[in-house]
Amino acid sequence: MVNSMVLRGGSLLVLGGLLLIACAAPVAPVVSPPVAPTATYELPAASPTAGPTATYELPTPVPAALPTFVALKPATEEAQVYRRVEFSLETDGVFVNPYDPAQADWWVTWTAPSGAQMRVPAFWYQDFDPQTQTPQGEPDWRVRFTPTEAGEWQAQAELIQSGLRSDVVKVSVAPNPGARGFVRINPKAPRYFAFDNGDFYLTVGVNMGWSTGDDVLGDYTRWLDRFSAEGGNLIRVWMASWGFGIEWADTGLGDYSKRMKQAWQLDQVFALAEARDVTIMLCLLNHGAFNERVNPEWENNPYNAALGGPLQAPEEFVTNPVAKELFKQRLRYIVARWGYSPALFAWEWWNEIHWTPITDTDLRPWLTEMTAYLRTLDPYNHLVTHSTANTAAIWNAPELQITQVHDYGGISPAWSFPAMFQVMQHIAPGKPMLPGEFGYSTQSSTAVEAIHLHTGLWAGPFSGYAGTGMPWWWDSIDPAGLWTEFGPVTTFFAGEDLTTLTPKAASVRGGIATGLLLQREDRVLGWVIHNKYTSKDAARVSGPYIPRAVENVQVTLNDLKDGDYMVSWFFPATGAWGDQAGVQVSEGTATLTIPILETDIAFKLTTL
Repeated sequence: MVNSMVLRGGSLLVLGGLLLIACAAPVAPVVSPPVAPTATYELPAASPTAGPTATYELPTPVPAALPTFVALKPATEEAQVYRRVEFSLETDGVFVNPYDPAQADWWVTWTAPSGAQMRVPAFWYQDFDPQTQTPQGEPDWRVRFTPTEAGEWQAQAELIQSGLRSDVVKVSVAPNPGARGFVRINPKAPRYFAFDNGDFYLTVGVNMGWSTGDDVLGDYTRWLDRFSAEGGNLIRVWMASWGFGIEWADTGLGDYSKRMKQAWQLDQVFALAEARDVTIMLCLLNHGAFNERVNPEWENNPYNAALGGPLQAPEEFVTNPVAKELFKQRLRYIVARWGYSPALFAWEWWNEIHWTPITDTDLRPWLTEMTAYLRTLDPYNHLVTHSTANTAAIWNAPELQITQVHDYGGISPAWSFPAMFQVMQHIAPGKPMLPGEFGYSTQSSTAVEAIHLHTGLWAGPFSGYAGTGMPWWWDSIDPAGLWTEFGPVTTFFAGEDLTTLTPKAASVRGGIATGLLLQREDRVLGWVIHNKYTSKDAARVSGPYIPRAVENVQVTLNDLKDGDYMVSWFFPATGAWGDQAGVQVSEGTATLTIPILETDIAFKLTTL
């Protein structure tokens, strides 16, 4: 068991004896994580269960003026299946803190043509001018909803405190044949994803955690344009204090009015993603906010008793009743504002919670409680995930539909990804798994990171993951022009449904290359990579790196039905298809010969 380790811009994770090093948030609002410190850090010991330790009291919910009427007014002109319908909620009620549901708990009940009902909470909204990004108009109540059926829907708003209701509003929802719907666990194979319409969904992902530049939306527009043009379809975004977070030291607890610009910017990121068929993994909590050692932000966290909050120590966040109620309030606002979106791939509770003093023992009941509350807010049942955990009890939790690993171990993903997949499938069998972050080093050259990025994209699906590895260094990918690395992966897997295929290793003669397969008895997708095509080898030389080519690499395939097949070769470096050739399978075995292997090559073997 590893007790301490030199940090490398991130975090350390041990799973069943397999050492992984995972990245972390920046110490301050900068674009990339900090340079590795040289000190060692011991994993925190288990903390005792903590209860309320401060005298903080929730404010008394007193409205400034009780409402006498409420009316729903459409804010969007056209309603379609799986498209956002937005209404403003007009009322004469005035509330001291409209973000506090104890003061104003507005809900809208939507009744489908089939008679099914869905309830969604309303939220307090401030518009902004797109050019100046300054407040525009007066704030008001909004409700966002995504209809799942065509036909006439009915909507009615209600204030829970008084039972005041609006008149019923009818909404005609048109069909939308091209819409895919929300992301689900694939019903044919739970290790993968699918949309409501049944389309297979292989994620091709990258982290886009935040932008701290002068033009946040310009950055996201440029990144998403370039990423989606190469077939990328999943990004991971953080609600961190320096990014899209809505509650911090500048807001205090429970009043998000000073962070409405960030909320509006996140609206625009969702709109950008929706227009480009990209989904978002939205990370709600980052470890630094509840940490005094690794990327520490605790001294600026409004939950800190030193700032008037309810907690004497960060680990109390998951056990203190007042803290839980305050976070539920924040969660309610987040779900009300962004839960409508089919572009929301999953809610992610934490980034790398193992760097906080919060133990898995204390976290487990918090996950149960918070996920149960989330389900009362989210009628679309978006997927839920988390990163990371020290024990199987977290990954096995039914509240988490997706497992994640973060890998910065400096080992080629062609080797580390399959090993991690086997460990996690043993811990949490049957759940889809994603490499939520990976990278090689904080200080390596672009050429070195490019090799690691390339390898992680290809190793993900071929290891059995539900998608590619998700590289961390998005702010380096863009200036280096490395978005083109995503295109060949999407080209190779276009139109493929992997639910009938099983990951396995190929036998490569001489140990000069690694072969990974996705296979059934009459079909094989394969990828072979030179064992010297690694970032570690590239780091030993200056400038571009290509290993010495090897000739006549023989790859043996087993457990196939006998017969005639066709192999089609593909070049991951260029995204181009190569030659095709006939292959004979006899006694379940076939041998493929790669005349020259410089970096890597892929192939598809199909029956004739």
